[in-house]
Amino acid sequence: MPVSPRGREARRDCSVLQSQNPRGLRRTATTTGGGLQTFGNARKGCGSSRKAAMDGDDGQVSEIVRRPVELAPLSPELSPEVMAWAAELRAQFVALGMSISLFCRLHPIDKGTVSRYLNGKRVPADRWFLDQIMALRVSAGTPVTDEVRAHLVNLQMAALKVAHPHEYRVRKVSDQLEIAVTSWKEAERYAQTLEQELTERTRVLQDLLSEAERLRAAWDEDRVRHEQEIIYLTQQLELARDRVRQAEQRVQVLEELLDQLETQQPAQEQFGADINPEDTRAVAGLLDSLRRAGAEGQIAMLVERIPDLPLDLRDPYDVAGLLDALRRVGAKEQITVLAERVPDLSLRSPYTMAKLLDVLRRAEAKEQIAVLVERIPDLYPNLKDHSGAVELLDALRRVGAQEQIAILTKQLPEFPLDHWYGIVRMLNALRRVGAKEQIATVVKRIPDLPLRDVSEAVEVLEALQKVGAKEQIDMVIKKVPDLPVSFLHVMVKLVYILRQIGAKAQIMAMAESIAADVDVISPRSVAELLRDLNWAGADEQVAALAERASRAVPVRHEQGVSDLVQIMQILGAGAPAKVLAERLALAKGPGSGRAALDA
Repeated sequence: MPVSPRGREARRDCSVLQSQNPRGLRRTATTTGGGLQTFGNARKGCGSSRKAAMDGDDGQVSEIVRRPVELAPLSPELSPEVMAWAAELRAQFVALGMSISLFCRLHPIDKGTVSRYLNGKRVPADRWFLDQIMALRVSAGTPVTDEVRAHLVNLQMAALKVAHPHEYRVRKVSDQLEIAVTSWKEAERYAQTLEQELTERTRVLQDLLSEAERLRAAWDEDRVRHEQEIIYLTQQLELARDRVRQAEQRVQVLEELLDQLETQQPAQEQFGADINPEDTRAVAGLLDSLRRAGAEGQIAMLVERIPDLPLDLRDPYDVAGLLDALRRVGAKEQITVLAERVPDLSLRSPYTMAKLLDVLRRAEAKEQIAVLVERIPDLYPNLKDHSGAVELLDALRRVGAQEQIAILTKQLPEFPLDHWYGIVRMLNALRRVGAKEQIATVVKRIPDLPLRDVSEAVEVLEALQKVGAKEQIDMVIKKVPDLPVSFLHVMVKLVYILRQIGAKAQIMAMAESIAADVDVISPRSVAELLRDLNWAGADEQVAALAERASRAVPVRHEQGVSDLVQIMQILGAGAPAKVLAERLALAKGPGSGRAALDA
């Protein structure tokens, strides 16, 4: 039967493959775990080729027939290294089951170069040829192991070193460069990862700082509220004491009043007949006594008689007291009638004028206020009473007497400045009425006065700060470190003011005594103080105060203690924060007395 040219070529390839020495192929198959099967497949391919050859060109033969390449024997003149490399390379190429021509059609390389590689006449300088063979092995489903691949690379490098020393050196440097580039890329990726982590940590820190600022604002509100409550309670205590002192007098007056009511007929014309009609203070006292006793009828009878009484109105203090008493019982008409006689008073000092203006303002006696205000320039051409002048200035501000305020403020800067209390009151009064020029004059005249205590320093610094007296602030803060430590809320206020004006040195100078001596009765105030000391860089004092507060601060207020624990953690005082947190947890647990914990 005639054989087609393609069949003759396939039969020739099979005969060449069968005559090939299989020792190298067998060793390759052993190392790769799939060579024998590939080799068997190659032999089976020969059978298929024969059948295809017998069938002729009938269109049933596959387009590409995988067959081994005919390779000439290796030259015995090759060095042992090149011989070993070429033998293993040939075995791997033969395992592909394709000819050199087919390989070259599939890859950008000429047949001469491939033939020289396989005959050992040329050792590839790079990885490309071996990588392509390995890739084809993977595609065919017969990949080699990593150990085999490493063995082939070592054989290639050994052969290249002997056959082409220069290219071997180039290859070594290229491999090192590749490793270096890989390391560089890995380091770059690691740096990017660190940058991302740093950005995240920075964001978390900013969130914590924002939360701390929010807590600070809440603490400020609480502190202001507590201070206002303290002031209010102090005022209420003073009022209570006054009421206690007045109680006996009121009891006596009421007893006399009851005796009078029991012995006399309740006639309108006889009520109050035993009262001295000229004693303004006695009439005001009787009105207050009747108001507190709830004697509405007797109040009405007495109020109706007041316009006809020959009251002694020479004492402004007594007049102010009577006007207040009438206001408290709602006798507006009598206030107006009595206020018409006020301009005839002999006003001894600006303080009495301020008192009358306030009383008339509360009584809404606008016409009488206007009459009094017009008399002020003639009454006080040269003010000498510093305290009274400040009171009068505030009273004029409350009644809206701008012209008289302008006249009065021109005199205030000439007053002697011999104590901080008067200076602070004057600056505050001038600031409230907007007298900027007079404030500047007073500020320039402020002498270098000593400070009594921290409370006075706080008042002085607040007043100077509000009017922008920077030079005087610098003068005052130099004296602050020498002052003894005061109460916690006062020290918190002082350190906060020093932080606002950027006085780190003064805070550092006081930090040690603050950490050792300040009381720690308020967890929120302690937290605020810790943060301000940390801002000034007093790390050791922050640690000392945190340690002392963790064992001594009361744990009655859970939220305040929790906030203090959080601030300690933010500032790096982890151990004190843990101690305080344990105390708080113990205080919330069953059977734990809070008094014992606080002790």
